[in-house]
Amino acid sequence: MISDKQHIDQLMLEKLSGYISGEDDQELRQLMEDDQELKRVYTDLQQQLAHPEAKQYLNELDEDILWQKRQHLFPPKRSNRHLLYKVAAGLLILIGSGFLYILFPREHKQMSIVAKQSPGITLQLANGQKINLSDSSQSPVLSVGTIQMHLSPKSLQYEATGTSQAAAMNILHVPAGKDYKLTLTDGTEVWLNSMSEISFPLSFNGSTREVSVSGEAYFSVKKDIDHPFIVHTGEVSINVLGTAFNVNTYSNANTKIALSSGKVSLKSNAGKQIQLRPGYEATCDNDFSVDEFNPKNTLAWMEGKYYFKKATLKDIAIVITRWFDIPVVFDDATTENITVTGILTKKDGLTEFMDNLSQTTSIRYQLSDRVLHIR
Repeated sequence: MISDKQHIDQLMLEKLSGYISGEDDQELRQLMEDDQELKRVYTDLQQQLAHPEAKQYLNELDEDILWQKRQHLFPPKRSNRHLLYKVAAGLLILIGSGFLYILFPREHKQMSIVAKQSPGITLQLANGQKINLSDSSQSPVLSVGTIQMHLSPKSLQYEATGTSQAAAMNILHVPAGKDYKLTLTDGTEVWLNSMSEISFPLSFNGSTREVSVSGEAYFSVKKDIDHPFIVHTGEVSINVLGTAFNVNTYSNANTKIALSSGKVSLKSNAGKQIQLRPGYEATCDNDFSVDEFNPKNTLAWMEGKYYFKKATLKDIAIVITRWFDIPVVFDDATTENITVTGILTKKDGLTEFMDNLSQTTSIRYQLSDRVLHIR
């Protein structure tokens, strides 16, 4: 037996798929005529389904797996295999797994989670001086010896006219909830994700240009054949001339390097070496494994988006902590392994995401003393 809600959901899915019978279509039309909220929900789903990002996710779904998980939602009388596969592979996720509710949540007014006063983005100079780059009262231009820095809450660019500090390494730290852009003295641009750090000199005067990074960063390296650019991650050294690539060292188990353009040479601490081609990502765990990557997903963090497909709540919690600077505690350990598909958007805020997540899964959440509890 199915509930009235399940029956209505079923009718909407069939109509959205284009496989609804005349009798059922008439029933759904009458229901929507009697209930304007139901009509609004259906219209909303129509619009969301037409979104290009929704179509991309739908196209990537595995029909057989999705059907096996969701077939119990269909009453036995609806046994047309073609219809069921059509619905299960595409539209059942609208209501069955709540994909579009997470990906494109409806507008609603909610109390925003008020962020604590988190540590700002800091630049620690080689001489020990610390500069809070998030301080809006900071002068936009700062001189340190022969270095002139142009500061803003979102980016740092500097000019070096001397060579005395070539070997001195400075540290730029980006805490949870922040991101930042650094332009090095050679014109190389570096975008840093939350909870990331880069060590760099204020001028490059040797035969190479070398920096160290932890966390996640995207590099657009200024080409200089005579001075190769080298990025050290602790696990891998990345040797480039002029190229663009993403480095992700968040996982202690491995480092990921995704190449957007150009060519890079990778060398692990174990002495393994490979060259990477554009469109491919190398994962290093002593040895290298190489596979194609989707730039839309891998580089989405630069737009404040995190796409996830069949990801566990435990994995998503790590991103929540990183982006919103809020610890996540699972009061019910079984909820860690719940899998969902969708998108987390930084600008929409955590409250909206969690509200929609709780509406489309069995989880409940509560924010207490700046800790997110999920059960």
